[in-house]
Amino acid sequence: MSATNNQREMILKWHKGKDATPEYTAKLLGLPLSEVLYVIEHPEPPKSRADAWTPEFIEPLV
Repeated sequence: MSATNNQREMILKWHKGKDATPEYTAKLLGLPLSEVLYVIEHPEPPKSRADAWTPEFIEPLV
């Protein structure tokens, strides 16, 4: 199970404000502690695979 974007935002907001411990955050959001710790250590969201497969636009020669 991976964290959704909303869950990632909440984890980072709570961690930055020292509002909740990682253990408590994991319990509240129903995520494994390892997932919460990963989000804290890697705050940028994962790149979507759709971006990697989007073909480059080639302008037609007229």
